[in-house]
Amino acid sequence: MRTIEIIMPQAPALVRRKRVAAYARVSVESARMQHSLSAQVSYYSAFIQQHAEWEYAGVYADYGISGTGTKDRDEFNRLLADCDAGKIDIVLTKSIQRFARNTVDLLNVVRHLRELGIEVRFEKENINSMSGDGELMLSILASFAQEESRSISDNCKWGIRKRFQSGEIGAANKHILGYRYDDELQHYVIIPEEAVIVRRMFQHYLDGRSLRDICDDLNSHGYRTINGCLFQEASLSLLIKNEIYAGDLLRQKSYMEDPITKNKAKNKGELPQFYMQDCHEAILDRETYARVRAEIERRTSLLNPIYPFTKKIVCSCCGNHFTRKKSKVRGKVFYHWICRSKKEVGVTCSSRNYTEAMLARISAGILGMKEFDAAIFEAQVKEMIVQPDGSIDFHLVGNETRTWKDVHLDDFRHTPTCTDAFQGKIHCAKCGNTYHRVRSGGRWVYWYCMGKKLKGKTCDSRNYSDYQLRLIAEQVMGTSDFSEKTFVEQVEEILVLGDWQFEFHFTDGRIVPWEKA
Repeated sequence: MRTIEIIMPQAPALVRRKRVAAYARVSVESARMQHSLSAQVSYYSAFIQQHAEWEYAGVYADYGISGTGTKDRDEFNRLLADCDAGKIDIVLTKSIQRFARNTVDLLNVVRHLRELGIEVRFEKENINSMSGDGELMLSILASFAQEESRSISDNCKWGIRKRFQSGEIGAANKHILGYRYDDELQHYVIIPEEAVIVRRMFQHYLDGRSLRDICDDLNSHGYRTINGCLFQEASLSLLIKNEIYAGDLLRQKSYMEDPITKNKAKNKGELPQFYMQDCHEAILDRETYARVRAEIERRTSLLNPIYPFTKKIVCSCCGNHFTRKKSKVRGKVFYHWICRSKKEVGVTCSSRNYTEAMLARISAGILGMKEFDAAIFEAQVKEMIVQPDGSIDFHLVGNETRTWKDVHLDDFRHTPTCTDAFQGKIHCAKCGNTYHRVRSGGRWVYWYCMGKKLKGKTCDSRNYSDYQLRLIAEQVMGTSDFSEKTFVEQVEEILVLGDWQFEFHFTDGRIVPWEKA
């Protein structure tokens, strides 16, 4: 028996409409730009709803926000959050510039949305992020947009600097303690009740009170900052140093390093600054302001004292400057200059350390001074470069370079030497006796004054190792290696004047003094 199955007609499956949203942005706050933004919102609202296959998912609009970053674009970030939540299928935008001027941000966002299956359409460039060549075109055009942003930034900076040069003031801070900026008058005007706080603050500073004490005094009397907060040392220090209270303005204290990242940097000479005097009524008279500046410099010098060698000594091993280090041994204070790298965690430097007294003696010798004179040193020495072997190159005014050679007298890691040529050549100036040699520990040879051994003699002249005397002789004779034959031919006598003080008497009549630095 045949079986007959009845197949009922089925309704075609409904195709889900695409949820479409749009993004709009203007970067400048103005009536014209606000109208432009409103027009964009109206256009996209109507455009999306005209398509029967689309479902309206809203228009996201940022007003007065730069497109070089995404952090402060609230509506843009809300759009991305809704995309992540699965509320949107297609995003419409007028152009790449409206979406993002930063190439990295643009590509990261578009790639993320593509992974979610969300299509981004750029109307002006006619680019669809889901197409095969979409990302290539985006990369190229976004780079142009980013460079255009840099160009606009450079033009704006140029205009600002020209206004500074022409004396046009303007103000970034409309309200600073003691002043408000009057847009009609185009300069700052005094706020009397706040000026009272400013004068009290400066008077306490001139009286020698610390920033902490001044803050405590102001806070205890109920005074507050322009934001209604308690006074703090850091902000008070900036106010004390501000030239605005003398009626002046210093322009371009800081600058934008990169228009894309918006990193702001303190201007340390990279760009010109513009100091404008008598721009507005002063809260402090010139005499008081001058006293304040002098007090600032005095306190700064106490915190960061300046020495003759400060910022003068550079390490050739790592490029850092040498810094002063204080140490105490058995109750006695010593000062050394060491490479700053040795103070930094995880950094090692093999450069030599120098005592401050040693640097003074070396500098005096290089400059031909009997005693070290800080003023002469400052006037003649531009820089001191410490070489890996411990020698120091002095770069002097007039492009002259003089070198102090480190002979490494205290280096005990050497091959023992025993020099016959010194026999009968070394004489003590204190007692008139000759130096003799003695072997210590079976290896090391030292030279000592016979006045220490002779009956009735009490000479206290220092002993010297054979190795040390050879190094000194090399330096005085100007040879790279010690030669006994050359020494005998050239040197008639070495006269020991005192601790590490010698006179070399040459056979040709020359007398060359030598003293350890």
